[in-house]
Amino acid sequence: MNAPLITICIPAYNAGRYLPATLASVRDQTFPDWELIVTEDGSKEGVEDLVRDFARTVSQTVSYQRHEKNVGLPATRNTGIAAARGEWIALLDSDDLWASDHLSSLVACARERPAADFVHAGSLLFDSESGEKLEIRAPSPAAVRDYPRSLYLGHYVVQPSSVLLKKTLWARVHGFNPAYRYVEDREMWLRCARAGAVFACTGRNTCLYRKHAAALTTHAGPMALASAEVLQQHLEWDVAAPEIRRRATAEAWTSAGRIALRATPRVARDCFVRAWHIRRSARVACYWLATYVCGLRRGH
Repeated sequence: MNAPLITICIPAYNAGRYLPATLASVRDQTFPDWELIVTEDGSKEGVEDLVRDFARTVSQTVSYQRHEKNVGLPATRNTGIAAARGEWIALLDSDDLWASDHLSSLVACARERPAADFVHAGSLLFDSESGEKLEIRAPSPAAVRDYPRSLYLGHYVVQPSSVLLKKTLWARVHGFNPAYRYVEDREMWLRCARAGAVFACTGRNTCLYRKHAAALTTHAGPMALASAEVLQQHLEWDVAAPEIRRRATAEAWTSAGRIALRATPRVARDCFVRAWHIRRSARVACYWLATYVCGLRRGH
């Protein structure tokens, strides 16, 4: 059997509610040369049955994998991609959707830019409950021109479900980092950029990203810490002037500390220590003082 051009990889965890709509958007693709791999990460929600039922409705190869224990999103992405036969990997989360011409527009962009090994679309964010359109998340033309500096500074934002990347690029950077349970996508994109990846944007918003209302509130602290760690990892990358890199990294640690301040003063203190060592500022000193006061009140 000939290998398809694209392998679509869907990681699934507690995915029973939204996966049918996601699979339907795959079935509706106008570009036909794909296979699908769904990797369930330790959950038990009848996902295998959903995948088997879907497989009977398409002519393409559809595979199901399962982790017996939950290992997290990055490792689950890696499991699916490792089994992929396609030259290109299309990432799709189990609750997101694609417009019917998503894959065809990505392939057209890749053919127009033969040097590209990382192609993506813009994303339309919508509310999970109401379906209301919230915002468009796509890099501006200026951010595209300023790549990779704009990627490092956070001006070039790419949603995972909008991405088509070469499997050889995934292998070159050793895949997604399982140590990151948050912002694992940005961590991966930055390593791709440092490895010389050529990014290309279709300029079309063909990815529909489902936004869950409680997610940002629940995960704000861990996300801020992970974001600071990612910038720390690239502090020595000469993608921007040294002062810009120091300021961005110190501000990320300060932001993480500010979020942690009331609930976990010790974590906040550690964040402010890291910020202070990178770039001393009055702002960090003020948060240092606040941490000290909170610690006294809590008896730490």
